[in-house]
Amino acid sequence: MNERKQHVLLAARRLFLEKGFAHTSIQNILDEAGISKGTFYNYFTSKNECLMAIIQQSWEESAVLRDEIASDRSDGPGVLAEQIIIRLRLNRDQNLLPLYEAILHSGDAELREFMGSIRLSEFAWTERRIVEVYGEWTRPYAADAAVLQFGMLIQFLQLQSAMKAPVDYPGLVDYILRRMEAILADLAEHNEYMLQPGRFVSEVVGPVRISPARLAEQIRQLAGTLPEQHRETGEEYAGFLSSELQSGQPRHLLVRTVAGPFRKLFEGTPAESEARTAMADLWQITKPQPDQPDEAN
Repeated sequence: MNERKQHVLLAARRLFLEKGFAHTSIQNILDEAGISKGTFYNYFTSKNECLMAIIQQSWEESAVLRDEIASDRSDGPGVLAEQIIIRLRLNRDQNLLPLYEAILHSGDAELREFMGSIRLSEFAWTERRIVEVYGEWTRPYAADAAVLQFGMLIQFLQLQSAMKAPVDYPGLVDYILRRMEAILADLAEHNEYMLQPGRFVSEVVGPVRISPARLAEQIRQLAGTLPEQHRETGEEYAGFLSSELQSGQPRHLLVRTVAGPFRKLFEGTPAESEARTAMADLWQITKPQPDQPDEAN
């Protein structure tokens, strides 16, 4: 995502929050961003698509940060908790909850379908992580547990919002995870589940939007845009990541060790959003399949 498109998204988000999505026109966005109608339509086909791009960008950012959290430590419930919290904090810091509410109450079929796909992706992520964190024995019950966990979290957040009470994210997430662990044990004891095992994971497959060769080239180009004080380090990181992508068998553990520091070099630069998207593609391409070992060499 180039700098001007990012500027348009920031302007649109400000207006959607100040005026409401329904009361913001494309002309309002043009005036706020200082662009022409042609420039807007070069990036988006509609106001809906602009809103979806704002939410998709936040989802990609949380996906990258979640992978980075798990990149340098042993997996476990503590890592899962931090991964859930990072999504909650992004929603809070970027003030996205009013936008979600606007979509859910809009009656717009396109937007509601989009939010449904986002929710489905969250269920799929949670279902997969439950099995990874708690073990293979949870696989038959992980889809049910993902829905129950999500429901508990949403209800507590909505209640605390209505009561205008501050939210202790770590405390809340820890409480919900412990309840979920008890539910998992009970489901396993009685061998009960409502949803087909793998219900969400099998339905949501993150698309690879770019070839490894093209991504390797993009990463090298990104490194060349870094400020001079970071360029040499960035080019070293980019060289390693590019060679792993072009090897045909990228070493996931090593890639994710380098990907985080490489992305952080772009924080506060015009290419920050583009680097984040590139790292999201990198995680997707290099993620090991369930039947493949995740080894450094």
